[in-house]
Amino acid sequence: MAETTVGTEQLRRYVESHHIDMIPAGARHGQPWQQFAFWWGANGNVFNLVLGAVVVEIGLTFWWALIAIGVGTLAGALLIALHATQGPKLGVPQTIQSRGQFGFYGSAFLFPCVLVLNIGFIAAQLVIQSQSLQAVVSTISIPQWIVIFAVPAVVIGVFGYRWIHRVMQATALVVGVSLIVMLVQGIRYGSLPAKETTLASPTAGLFLAGVALLVIDMLSWGPFVSDYTRYLPESTSGRRLFWGIYAGNVLATFIACSIGAYLAALLPSLQAVAAIGKVSGTWALVMMGLSLICSDTLNAYTATFQVLAFGNMWRRFKSVSVAVRIIPFLCVMIVGVIVAFFGYKHFVNNLSNFLDVLLVVFIPWSAVNLTDYFIVRRARYDVGSFFVADGAYGKFAWRGLLAYAIGLGAEWPFVSQPDYVGPLVAKLGGADISWIVGWFVAAAVYLLLMRTATNPRHAGSHVLSARRAA
Repeated sequence: MAETTVGTEQLRRYVESHHIDMIPAGARHGQPWQQFAFWWGANGNVFNLVLGAVVVEIGLTFWWALIAIGVGTLAGALLIALHATQGPKLGVPQTIQSRGQFGFYGSAFLFPCVLVLNIGFIAAQLVIQSQSLQAVVSTISIPQWIVIFAVPAVVIGVFGYRWIHRVMQATALVVGVSLIVMLVQGIRYGSLPAKETTLASPTAGLFLAGVALLVIDMLSWGPFVSDYTRYLPESTSGRRLFWGIYAGNVLATFIACSIGAYLAALLPSLQAVAAIGKVSGTWALVMMGLSLICSDTLNAYTATFQVLAFGNMWRRFKSVSVAVRIIPFLCVMIVGVIVAFFGYKHFVNNLSNFLDVLLVVFIPWSAVNLTDYFIVRRARYDVGSFFVADGAYGKFAWRGLLAYAIGLGAEWPFVSQPDYVGPLVAKLGGADISWIVGWFVAAAVYLLLMRTATNPRHAGSHVLSARRAA
């Protein structure tokens, strides 16, 4: 019996056993500065380099692409840094916390949306990684490279949270230096064509399309950013955490996207990955391929929580179980690999469309979540009620759901996508401002609806009381 206990403890030291359960005080660890390194590593990669190239490819000149990248990154990172501060206070994954706004069953719409988001990014990243290395070793096909890259991502994920952070911090250092070298090489390679350096203003629609790509690139972390801060001690400074996460996201994303934009403007006839090889050489392609391994893990890790959260609506999982986390993690990775197999030939062409759809879905959720956390309840939640249907937040929280639906509806007249253009887009010169309208409408409606609630700020017990009871 003693040997079994020792073996279990050793396993917990190396392999994470927590999943969607609340992280107890004794398991908390970490510092805000580590979050800076983590999010630098999560964004300083070839995916954002390709995204920066897309901003130029949609029609913006280089300098206007940089402005769009900067504006979109600053705005989007602001939202996710605010979402991230919820992790230390509540100790649960982001979508589990959303039960406080939408109810135990009402929040279920979010789980498949985030699951699709994560699987989409797993597949997209595996494709970009494989394109990078296939340009180095052409005898190995892209589907074979996809499988090769999936293997280390699975290994990291099996160990869990602590190892995801460790590998991401190492990625931040190595890839960060590589990006700076690539930027210098790109500038030395040649000057941009005159048409790419013009400051003539683009149409509002084109500029906002570039901004929107970066907003959703940032906000795509929103539904699960707290998954990677939930182990921090509850006493962690919210201000320091906010700035660490904000700075890490902004700096890494802007640098990576700027390199991609420069390469696309410099070599418009080549795709971003091919341009990397031509300007920086084989070593850069290898580094870029490796840059997304931990990010593959990160997306599968969070997707696992969506599967478990959905299953939790019918079954209460054991608080600590390695198998409960690992089995769905493996299933998610397999699905991501399969999607990559079938979509790798057309991925880059559909990247911006994929991100635009996600923007419409997650903007009103972000508005309701942040408004509830910072203004209505001010971080006071009964965490135990997140896991039971008859808890403080009920089965369906109609105010949150209605605010989300109204915010979603408010977006549609302003949406501009290949398959749908809203009736008000033409009057705005083709500008897609759906994400701005959707966020502020959802937030305002939620505040108005919560005014009708009985003592909304203190609905449910204080989070600390819930933890003591637990």
